[in-house]
Parts: sequence; structure tokens; C-alpha cells
Amino acid sequence: MKENKHGFEPKQEFTMGGIAWTVIQTGADWVKCITSDCVEERAFDEGNKNDFAASSLRAYLNGEFLRRLIKAGAPEEMFEYFNIDLTADDGLKNYGGDRVRIGIITCEEYRILRGNIPALPNKWWWTATPDSPINSLVRIVYSVGPLRSYYACDGRIGVRPLCNLKSEILVSYLNGENAEEQKKRAEAVDMMKHIAAAWDIDAEEVFGRVDE
Repeated sequence: MKENKHGFEPKQEFTMGGIAWTVIQTGADWVKCITSDCVEERAFDEGNKNDFAASSLRAYLNGEFLRRLIKAGAPEEMFEYFNIDLTADDGLKNYGGDRVRIGIITCEEYRILRGNIPALPNKWWWTATPDSPINSLVRIVYSVGPLRSYYACDGRIGVRPLCNLKSEILVSYLNGENAEEQKKRAEAVDMMKHIAAAWDIDAEEVFGRVDE
């Protein structure tokens, strides 16, 4: 894991598109992030296939879900394509891999990065790892952390999107968002001071001195 030149660190949380994300891995100019909680419950594949590359979940994440983030203000160019290794839990490599902008974590990544991933002790959530190409099972993170297998069509399992973001764009996005929030707060305080003045109230008694 490399030190990020824009200052991001593992376990750091931020908000993007109205969703809380946690940094779980860093490179010099990118960060790998997972949602801090499940964003919803959804089948891995409505046709009960355990190949992530051909799944309805993949289509949703890289279609509707990604568009939702962009519509909420996340810069499209911030999302890097990254590879997902679809080696099955039994070692078979029939599905090869996939290249996406939004994915979900594999079992191998989960084991390596588990210490950086926020635990969800009361929820189950999908990984991208198939149990085996000879069945329709997918590995999930179960409750307090162990891995289990469930049928791909099960719609009760949570989804935690994963993405690789260009950190230079991310820091600009976050700074811009924070600047806008600070501007709104400053405007609100200024308005309240005007109201206080209109009612002949000492603004410093309400808001404190500027230099405190």
C-alpha cells in the first residue's frame, strides 16, 4: 500500500453523492473506496448466475448507480476503470476477470484489507467471488465477518459498491463541496447577526467574538 500524495489514508471516510465512503487502500494517485454501509439489498443476478461480469448487479452499478453519483455532483472523470479477479472460491478461473468503474470487493481483497473495512455486524453483503462455476452460489460477508455462500438470485443480501478514484480530482471535489458548505454557514450566521441587530441584541453575546 503506497502513501497517497494527496493525503488520503486508509479508514478515512468522506461523503460522495450523498453516500458515506471509506478509503480501504491507497496508491500514489488513487484511492480504493467502499461504501461505509450497504446502500441497498439486491440480487447478485436476477437470473441466478454467479459470474459478476454477466450479472444484473454489475449492470446496475455501472449504469443507474454510477449515473446517480454523477448526477449528485461526483465528477465522471474521477472514476477509474479497475480489474476484478473472478477466480472462484474453489480455485477455478472459468470467469477470468472483469474491468469496471463500479464493482464489489472480492474475497481475496476482503481478507487482505479487512482491517480497513467498516464492519457491519448485523448485515450480510455480496462479494464478487463465485463459489464455483459449477453452481449458482456467490460468496458473501456474513454478519460479524466470516464468509459464506448464497444463491445469486437472493434479493436479501446487501450491496457495498467499490470504486477506484483519482485522488487529485477527489480532493478538489471534496474541497469544493466543503467550501460551498462553509459559504452557506457563513451566510446563515450573517443573516442571524442582522436579525440580532434589528432586535437590539448584542451579536457577540449570541455568536461570540470573531477572534475567539
